[in-house]
Amino acid sequence: MKNFFIINPIAGHGKAIEVVDQEIAKVSEAVKRENDFTIIHTHHPGDGTEICKEICEENKNEIINVFACGGDGTCFEVLNGIVGYNNVRFGMLPVGSCNDFLKTFNEYDFLNIENQLNGETIDVDVIKVNNEYIINVANFGFDARANADQLKFRKKFKSVKKAYNYALFRNIISPKLGDKVSVKVDGENVFEGKMLLSAVANAQYYGGGYKCAPLAKVNDGLVDVVLVKKVSIITFARLVKYYKAGVHLNNPKFEKYVLFKTGKKVEIKAKNMLVASYDGEVRESQLYNINVDDNKIKFIIPCAK
Repeated sequence: MKNFFIINPIAGHGKAIEVVDQEIAKVSEAVKRENDFTIIHTHHPGDGTEICKEICEENKNEIINVFACGGDGTCFEVLNGIVGYNNVRFGMLPVGSCNDFLKTFNEYDFLNIENQLNGETIDVDVIKVNNEYIINVANFGFDARANADQLKFRKKFKSVKKAYNYALFRNIISPKLGDKVSVKVDGENVFEGKMLLSAVANAQYYGGGYKCAPLAKVNDGLVDVVLVKKVSIITFARLVKYYKAGVHLNNPKFEKYVLFKTGKKVEIKAKNMLVASYDGEVRESQLYNINVDDNKIKFIIPCAK
């Protein structure tokens, strides 16, 4: 079988290429005889999507494996290149600074390439946000702005977690805290007012380990919508640890502040420009249309050897 490894060379503080080479070298000779390995490096933003579209077109008459080797950004680009090609099996090698989607599958070793080649696939939902696709979480408002800021602070802190926590602190003390929005789920008006943040989730984690959607399932045909209303700085500081741990749903402490819905279609309309994060990729708009797409991805789950 043909295997394509799409590597972001700067992922993992520049060590992604070395790690992938080491992991391929560990594959047994018997498995190597049955597989072809092609390594392709990306060079600029969006490159991964274009590369994957070309690969899929050239190999559309056979089953192939395409591995995203990097962090959430690399996975986002690869996903947007393979959506719609039913012959593609999607794998991930977590060699980036942040791989939140895989936290939902934390019992598996995704770095072991041979286990992935010997593994099985599951059908995973794909979420379309405006004209782009995500596999993990689209989030809006406060934490999306924090994500945009943490990208600026990574060089300073050399740690995603430290950069993100610093960005959270900067944004929580901002006088601009809160966005005026209206939200519909499956056509029903579910919220109108000032929102601190919201997450439309296919999987459970984002932001380097925040368990925003603890009940989310990647193959149930639904998104989980978690919306936190605007709260005071003191209230936020008191409750954020519960949100991070994923114990905020059905929690009396959050009863006044959190809205939870599931559905197939979500519309978020903002009075002003609203910052979003698509699997970590920053976007900005006043209107977001989100739906569970008809396409599904064949996602590789490593065997347990």
